[in-house]
Amino acid sequence: MVGHHDQHWPLATGYDMKPCSRVISLLADYLERRLPADVQARLERHLADCEVCLRQLRTYESTVSLLRSLQEEDLPGELRLRLRAFIDRKHCSNN
Repeated sequence: MVGHHDQHWPLATGYDMKPCSRVISLLADYLERRLPADVQARLERHLADCEVCLRQLRTYESTVSLLRSLQEEDLPGELRLRLRAFIDRKHCSNN
């Protein structure tokens, strides 16, 4: 069985770090420290050399921080329902 990261990550097969879209797809797992050590190390090397991906990481970090600071009651009802449905779909697809 292919691991979750192997299917998104060219580095698992020694592939070149580009295209950056593959790097971007791993930023959430990177921030949550869910990447295998070798993939994390390769990602960090890429981030050291790629300003575009580094900016994307910083933007993602800021967004996550802002969202974590919100209280559920701060969100409009419709947005709350849509977010809850999105999270439920993601949770079910990861199980």
